Amino acid sequence: MAESRAQNTSSQGSSGAKQPGRGQGQQQSESFSDQAQSAIRGVADQASDMWDSASDQSQRYYRQGSQALGNMDGATLGGLVAAGALGFAIAWLLFGQSSASRNVARGMSRSSERYR
Repeated sequence: MAESRAQNTSSQGSSGAKQPGRGQGQQQSESFSDQAQSAIRGVADQASDMWDSASDQSQRYYRQGSQALGNMDGATLGGLVAAGALGFAIAWLLFGQSSASRNVARGMSRSSERYR
């Protein structure tokens, strides 16, 4: 940037007279450019910090989940799988096979209207 300023001052005219408004406009654009670069750096630093924080938090959750599953006995795990299968079967019976082609919320609304 300093080199371009030196070139601009030397190329402003062979007589040494400055052109009016030329230097001030360039200074304003350089200060705007500096402000934009500073803002972009700040946003990039914030994004990097947020990514690091999210990564650390996800690692903690993964470790906690692994420990919870590791401490679970076979009967508890079997019960959870059975409860999930039962819930899926009940939903299948209520909404039928064609629910994939319809709007699920609309189907739920219709099924609740039947019991009013």
